[in-house]
Amino acid sequence: MKISKKNAIAILNAGLATGADYAEIYYQDNRTHGYARRYKKVHAVSGGRTCGIGIRLLKGLQCVYGYTSDLSFKALLNLASSLALGFEGERVLTVENLKEKRMKNLVPVEIPHDAWDTEKKLAYLKEGEDAAFSVSEKIQDVVTRLSEEDEYVEIYNSDGIFVKDTRCRTRVMVAAIASDGKSFQQDYIGPGLSKGLEFLQETDFVSLCKEAAETAVALLDAPEGPSGEMPVVLGNYFGGVLFHEACGHPLEGSAISRNTSPFAGKLGQKIASDVVSAYDDGTIVNGWGSESVDDEGNEPTKNVLIKDGVLTNYMLDRYTARRISPEMKATGACRRESYRYMPTTRMTNTYIAGGSSTPEEIIASVKDGIYCKGFTGGQVDPSTDQFIFTSDVAYVIKDGKIDHLIKPVSLIGYGYEILPKITMVGNDCTRAPGVCGAASGSCYVEVGQPTLLISSILVGGAGGE
Repeated sequence: MKISKKNAIAILNAGLATGADYAEIYYQDNRTHGYARRYKKVHAVSGGRTCGIGIRLLKGLQCVYGYTSDLSFKALLNLASSLALGFEGERVLTVENLKEKRMKNLVPVEIPHDAWDTEKKLAYLKEGEDAAFSVSEKIQDVVTRLSEEDEYVEIYNSDGIFVKDTRCRTRVMVAAIASDGKSFQQDYIGPGLSKGLEFLQETDFVSLCKEAAETAVALLDAPEGPSGEMPVVLGNYFGGVLFHEACGHPLEGSAISRNTSPFAGKLGQKIASDVVSAYDDGTIVNGWGSESVDDEGNEPTKNVLIKDGVLTNYMLDRYTARRISPEMKATGACRRESYRYMPTTRMTNTYIAGGSSTPEEIIASVKDGIYCKGFTGGQVDPSTDQFIFTSDVAYVIKDGKIDHLIKPVSLIGYGYEILPKITMVGNDCTRAPGVCGAASGSCYVEVGQPTLLISSILVGGAGGE
């Protein structure tokens, strides 16, 4: 324990002195290392550390939060006492003891990050870089990166609970840039998991680098894409970012509890077509968004958000559950970037479940449309739920067959309108890593889905009709 049990009890009770009905201490020690090659040489080797404590107090629907990097008992006691001044009242709760709650380890690690030296890690990146440059003389630059993160957290709360968690993530990335003297095109691939360096051994980085280079070169000669309303087939893997942004965020308790979501008050109602079921599953072993305990000490859950088109639940933390209804319970999805952020509901591993159609059947059902295989990201206006996403690897579909590659196109629409238009769902669900920014900072999340068909969506391509 980084804080003694005796001191933790004293700090919690200082926070509870003026009537708070819940107090929480969050300790974080986060270490990161990064390695990068660019322009055929080592570009950067870096490291960082974030260490501190945040204290949160709740009283009914009131909430106060403070943080410090001073880990002395005196400083923490003063912080808790200062936060308690945000409430006016008498003590209603006293913490007498803390009992450690042990969680299932969802992030087993076989090879820790310090098992390889810097030279070996940079050699791994160079092998991929060399493979990408070998594809074509049109490849102008290749950026390869390795990111490592090791984190230790402890959480103490007024429920009398103490939990701890060790987290580990590893990710590799490649961006290949091609030019024909007239224009530049690039492709990016960046897989990652909550694993140690065994992830590098399991990943064919050379093949990924070649794939990125081949796509970048092919995009140079690709024509502009069409525009207008049309059927769109979304590929699996990172295609799930559209559901994450357009539908996932509006299902978070932070939006639901403030009535800013189009899905507020719609539990039990039909919001999607019958073929759509969706989950936020924090229990996936080694999932990029998995942690053995969430940031307020709850066990993660496999939360069914949508079942056969019907909205069945939201993603909730303790505070947003209170704001919605006394009957609502936290779902193990309370997260934050660091101790400097007050935690709130955030997605973990969020995906549309696999269906009964094959990808070939889905493609064959489209006479004229677009197949979006890759996405560079996008944005959603939280006040309207309108989204715009860019597909950087997309193809024209003609007469039920994938035809030719096209330059990046945009998809524009509203999440609540798209869900009922998903008419076919494939049996090839896969997930991809990402970083999501919101009120509690940047958090690691997995997105995912199988290949699926949206019957009609607005496509924005520079090629016109």
